[in-house]
Amino acid sequence: MAFLSLENLTISFGGVVAVHSVSLNVNEGEILSIIGPNGAGKTTIFNCISRLYKPDSGEITFQNRNILKHKAHQMSNLGIARTFQNIELFTNMTVIENILLGRHIFRRCGLLSQTFFYGKTRSEEIGHRRKAEEVIDFLDLQAHRNKRIGSLPYGVQKLVELGRALALEPKLLLMDEVSSGMNLEETQDLMIWITDIREDLGITLILVEHDMRLVMGVSDRIAVLDYGRKIAEGLPEEIQSNQEVIKAYLGDSNAVAKG
Repeated sequence: MAFLSLENLTISFGGVVAVHSVSLNVNEGEILSIIGPNGAGKTTIFNCISRLYKPDSGEITFQNRNILKHKAHQMSNLGIARTFQNIELFTNMTVIENILLGRHIFRRCGLLSQTFFYGKTRSEEIGHRRKAEEVIDFLDLQAHRNKRIGSLPYGVQKLVELGRALALEPKLLLMDEVSSGMNLEETQDLMIWITDIREDLGITLILVEHDMRLVMGVSDRIAVLDYGRKIAEGLPEEIQSNQEVIKAYLGDSNAVAKG
């Protein structure tokens, strides 16, 4: 049984079919990338998995559980976290404060004890801060830990959003164009972190990404969308030579043959 399974997923907006009958299986411990031209339906699939959108038809199961029966705010409790194409951080809060927000699902103390910071709240807060510091160390964000998000470069903000997702200790991480706004050096570091997230933290990853060097460097498998349909799926080397994929990106497969 697949770790995550999409079966004939379809969703339309105002008569425009954004995703058409897409089926996709993700294995536990895998790094799967979903690629395709702009408007192909990649982020729409993420929004369906994270329950921001309700598909018109199809099924989504995660660890043999039908997640379409759950609401968006319950996804983190199921073990699913994500980053967003457009950064969703609190710009007036610091790096560590934003990462600590990812620990909300683990808070067990009541509102009264949290308000007056007594009893188990103190020890619980110490544990959450320790975990946040581990995330900061993992992503080399020590130099920025007490800086406000609004003062940081875009690439660093993307890392902070990734850190907040990791603070949730997810089983499945959806990463939506996390490399956008990063320079070459930052992207190279990101490739290492993605591998370490899988190897060291045991998290399964699905990437939506436009940086093909990153995709080809970290992915176990790649699925390709075009106009909401899945047109190819396979190993990185298979996708690189797939003529239908080349045509979707360049508009004419003969363009490659002609150089």
